[in-house]
Amino acid sequence: MGKFIKILAGIVLALSMALSGNLMSTNVLAANDAALYISGARFLTALHGQADDNSEIVVALYEKNGEDIAYINDGISHVYTDYTQSNTTINGIGAVERYAFEGTLVLNFFMAGDIPCLMTDEGKIYACEYLNNYYVTQIQNQD
Repeated sequence: MGKFIKILAGIVLALSMALSGNLMSTNVLAANDAALYISGARFLTALHGQADDNSEIVVALYEKNGEDIAYINDGISHVYTDYTQSNTTINGIGAVERYAFEGTLVLNFFMAGDIPCLMTDEGKIYACEYLNNYYVTQIQNQD
C-alpha cells in the first residue's frame, strides 16, 4: 500500500510540474529567444574573444530584411540587438571597423598580425578566433 501511495504521489507531482511549465528546459527558452530575433536571418560572421583578465565575449552578426542584428554573449548574459558599422582610425592601432551595438557597447575590430581582435572604447582588448554558425548556435542553445 505504501509503494502505491509513493507512485501516485510521484505521478501527481510530475503532472503538476509539467502543467505548470516547470519542466521546460532552458535550451527550449534559448531556442525561442534566438528564433524571435534571428529566424530567417543570414549569418555573416562571429568571433569568440578572450581578454587578459580571462573575461570572454562572443559576438555574432546577422542580416535580416536589411536590418543588422547582433548576438552578444559575455559569459554571464546575452543580448540580441541592432548595430551599426563604420570605419575609423585609432591612434596606435590604425584603421578599425567600429561596431556600435544599440544600448549596449561599442567594439572596434582590427587585426593584430593574423589575430582578429576586438577592443572596447575603454581599451580592453579581446584576442579572438572566428566561429562558424554551428558553434554560435550551440552557444545560443546554452543561454
